[in-house]
Amino acid sequence: MNIPAPTGNTPLLLKELDIPGRSPQPISGNPIVWGINWAAALGNFPLLGLLCRAGPWSTMNVGDRLVVNWGTGQQVVNKTIDKDEVDKTLTLFVPPGRLLDGPFKVSYVVTRLGQVAEPSEVMDVLVKLTIPGGQDTDPGPGHSNFFMFLPKGTVENGIDKDNVADGVDITIGPDPASGRPYLNAAAGDVVLVSWGGVFVPGPPLTQDQADGKAPIIIHVDEATIREAGDSDGVAVAFEVHDKVFNRSEDWSHEQRVPVAIDTTRPAAPLLKQAVSNVLDLDKLGNADGIAQVMILDNRIAVGDIVTVRVKGATTEGVPIDEKMPAEPVVSVPSILEIDIPNALLRRMAKSQLILSYAVQKRDGSPDLQARSQFISVIGEARRLLAPKAIEANQGALDPDLAQVRVEIPFDDSFAAGQVIVLFWLGTRPDLSIYLPDLPQHPITQGEVDAKLPIVIIVPGSHLRPINGGTLVLYYQLLSEDQKLREMNPFHALHAVRESLRSAPLQIGEPLQELPPPKVDGVVNGVLPADTPGTHLNMLYTQTVADDVVYRQWLGSKTGADSDWVKLTSLTAGKAVAFTIKPELIKGNEGGTVKASYHLERKDGRVSYSQIEEFNVGVKADLQAPRIKEAPDDAMLDPVAAKDKLTALVNYTGMAVNDVIIVTFTGAAGTPAGGSHTAAPKTVAALGEQEIALVNSVLAFNMGKGVTVSYTVKQGNAAPIPSPSRPLVVAPLTLGPTYASKILQAANNGDGPELDVSAITTTVRTHSPNWPLIALRQYVWLRFRGTQSSGAAYDKFIFQPPGSVTNAGWITAPYEYNVPAAVVNEIKGLKHGSSFTVEFKAGLSGTQQEADAVTFPVRTYTIKAVEDLKPAITRAEDSIGTEIAPGGITADPVVKLTGTAAKDQKVEVFDGTTSKGQATANASGIWELRMTALSVAAHTFRARALYGSNLESDARTLTVTALIRPTLVTVLDAAGTPVLEGGITTSTTLKLSGKASNGQRVEIFDGNGSGAVSKGIATAHATTGDWELTITVATGARRLYAKSLYHSSDTYSDVRNLSVVAATAPTITSVKGLPSNVEIPNGGITVEISAELGGTAAKGQKVEVFDGATSKGQATADATTGEWRLTVNALSAAAHSFTAKALYGSGAQSEARTFTVVAATAPTLTSVKGLPSNVE
Repeated sequence: MNIPAPTGNTPLLLKELDIPGRSPQPISGNPIVWGINWAAALGNFPLLGLLCRAGPWSTMNVGDRLVVNWGTGQQVVNKTIDKDEVDKTLTLFVPPGRLLDGPFKVSYVVTRLGQVAEPSEVMDVLVKLTIPGGQDTDPGPGHSNFFMFLPKGTVENGIDKDNVADGVDITIGPDPASGRPYLNAAAGDVVLVSWGGVFVPGPPLTQDQADGKAPIIIHVDEATIREAGDSDGVAVAFEVHDKVFNRSEDWSHEQRVPVAIDTTRPAAPLLKQAVSNVLDLDKLGNADGIAQVMILDNRIAVGDIVTVRVKGATTEGVPIDEKMPAEPVVSVPSILEIDIPNALLRRMAKSQLILSYAVQKRDGSPDLQARSQFISVIGEARRLLAPKAIEANQGALDPDLAQVRVEIPFDDSFAAGQVIVLFWLGTRPDLSIYLPDLPQHPITQGEVDAKLPIVIIVPGSHLRPINGGTLVLYYQLLSEDQKLREMNPFHALHAVRESLRSAPLQIGEPLQELPPPKVDGVVNGVLPADTPGTHLNMLYTQTVADDVVYRQWLGSKTGADSDWVKLTSLTAGKAVAFTIKPELIKGNEGGTVKASYHLERKDGRVSYSQIEEFNVGVKADLQAPRIKEAPDDAMLDPVAAKDKLTALVNYTGMAVNDVIIVTFTGAAGTPAGGSHTAAPKTVAALGEQEIALVNSVLAFNMGKGVTVSYTVKQGNAAPIPSPSRPLVVAPLTLGPTYASKILQAANNGDGPELDVSAITTTVRTHSPNWPLIALRQYVWLRFRGTQSSGAAYDKFIFQPPGSVTNAGWITAPYEYNVPAAVVNEIKGLKHGSSFTVEFKAGLSGTQQEADAVTFPVRTYTIKAVEDLKPAITRAEDSIGTEIAPGGITADPVVKLTGTAAKDQKVEVFDGTTSKGQATANASGIWELRMTALSVAAHTFRARALYGSNLESDARTLTVTALIRPTLVTVLDAAGTPVLEGGITTSTTLKLSGKASNGQRVEIFDGNGSGAVSKGIATAHATTGDWELTITVATGARRLYAKSLYHSSDTYSDVRNLSVVAATAPTITSVKGLPSNVEIPNGGITVEISAELGGTAAKGQKVEVFDGATSKGQATADATTGEWRLTVNALSAAAHSFTAKALYGSGAQSEARTFTVVAATAPTLTSVKGLPSNVE
């Protein structure tokens, strides 16, 4: 509620008291009033009362006092804050005896030490502890104090399509004895009618209706009737909720109404286990239900698919609507049986279920919807099982546990999206309550699929406040919001399932109030391992019928085994003997057993016995461990353990599944890394056990004494410690191979010489990885030597804290490029002086150089001048063209280039004749230009004028005579010369000519800057001949060779020619001679001579054939491409002429034919008159 802002010095109001169980929304708006019902006041915590919460408030301190006022002047809670409650939300309870029906103003005040009281906001509440309908005295279904009346015609004749539109009026009450509608009727009550599982809430009761002065009539409309569906007996009942959300203890007795709106629907299914439409869950047990579908309707055929649907509501009112897996119809007629899970049926205990089915037609015709069967479900619903504390031992929890694992037994009603709210109800030794608000646990799909207990972890901080007290565990199961939105507000409030509560757990030592059991055969704390079974005897006899005795046999190797018996009138008040099988004894041979029992009394109290602990067979006799790498059991050489460190464990009484834990304890004062406890080793095979230890512990203990020990855990018995093995870890001794080096020194760094003159820009150090190397070991790397001036040189390359081993160094030697400044310093060291590389490592992690391990020192002799063999790397002529080794040049000027020691001189010789000296630059490169070389072969060498005067390998070349290049021959693809001004059809030409021996020429086609290079040819080394095959396009070509060896542009003579297209020849004309008359193709002539004409590639020849006989050749005009050929002495016969190209691919023309006939003299053989036609 809203409170006006305070003025003046009025303290700010504390926020109102938090009452978790109050109504979900105000029951009155003006003023705002909240409801407190029976469940909140007395049901949730029957012995404690109404749960309330307050705080924390600002500057909350020990000694602050809180008082809760319930109505005017009624103090119902008076509390002083202790140290464990500062800045915490306080859990408070209003005692049950202080809670009465009626309206109350609720608030609290906080009084800090030495200050005035600070009030909270005021909350108006209405407490109503009477339940609508009062106590239900009828043990069966139906409330004994509820009365309901339906119209007689409706009950007798039912509802059909003709009267469904009228709906049904249902009259509630009156009670014949009192005249009121029902016991405890009150204004604001809401009657909730269930018509076949469809809920119809009535309007809140008026005062007249509550007093019985006005009737209570609930109208069920057509839509509700149709939604519930057709049935031979639709179940109708009602329950009542009052304004503070109290709910009646049961529904009214149901009445059945026949509904047949759609008479074409198939008959309703049956539930096989239901008798007269009543399902008894107690008789059903754990079995699934079986829906029976009578396949009698001729509209249902083989192959149709039947889906059974189950509707209803849980006891709490959560709606259920589930479809079973579909089944096909395999026979007609038949009875199709479909299973319904037991867990689903039990969720509808003390309620109704509605059974129906749908038929999906295989032939595509409309589906069929069956009538509904209404079945009452009686028997007890299975409560959610109580949670268990996994760490509980004999009904007690250790208050020092870091956490407690609370196990929620899986229930088939769990669904993904539901939420588990765990209640941690603690009672302190002063009987005050500790009830923290723990995080909710949403149920996941994975947990539903696994169907395993759900574990919720509770921090151990919630144990300390109740140390010495007790703890009760239970939980509530909340439905997801979507489910609640589908429910009416009354059922939504109660849609919370609460589990059974656990037996109280002691926080602290178990309360072992009963004597220990007696185990037959145990003598002097030992039970022989071969005992053929025994008895665990509870000798305590103060028991009564219905007490339950649980025995526990906790073997160190076999684990826990339990059994129980419920006492009857025959066994109560007597000792109880439990049989123990031989395997529970033999299985713990060499181990121990803890035997105990506890008693769950008929009145709910739980009592625990003391524990009887004894050995089974031979007791384990542990010997000190050994270290495999220390064979004398006294001295441990760290080099022997550089790869692995192994503990050897063997003892009398070893058994399979023993768990061994080895501990290596370093010398006193060593860092934590000097000690190590190995991972537990489970014995799989008897005999000496090898257990790996981390060898890094040795780095911390070199030259010191250490100890090795172990413990053995057999089953659940307490670990047994072994004697210790003392050892001395020897100092680390390293050979010369562990000396750091400079890779640029001789022999890949092994020395003995370091030639600084050979160093360019890089000096790379190489430091090995050593035995027991590990991360975070600090290192030192130091150079010492003499500078060229004679002064001492001393430089640290590595030193702490910046220099430390990394992961790469552990697996491979570490290499490092020293800074450029240090490289220059090294290059300035004195020639012939000594230079040392020193390395140290702090294997124990020390940064003190004095405590580090010193590695062997590497000593080099400095060489400051490089005795480098000269080399001649290049020879080139005066225009910069390289002369290959052994090559030829026509240039008498040659430049040699080579390498030598930097800044040093070489002398170049041609045979034995000196050609001069050259000096290498800072990069070691020298050059020498020689002129007027003779035409002859030359052999050059460069001799070092430093060091040992090494001489280079020979570089040879030949100087030849300088001539102008020539272009002598051009051949076509057929090898036919193409003369100056000639014509060819060949686009491939082979050019040849002369040049200076071994020199190159470049062939060009064209003129001036437009000329195109066609390639480069090299003249023969002896003859000077060159040749080059080129490809050209058709057209006029201008070809020439350019010298690539003259110092100025020099060319050969030009060869001009034309390349024409290689067109196929044709015969276009045949003229008789001497008449010069054209003879048509296929014509006849008496002339025996003819002139043939046609076309061909310009300037090219064709050969003319008469059939297969050559008649001669003709050359096509160079301009027009036309040719002519005269043939004589033609025989009187048919002729077929073709022209074959004597160029290109030898294409042939189309045939040209004609016939030559004999030239005979004419005769006159007949004269006839006309028109008589007479000779």
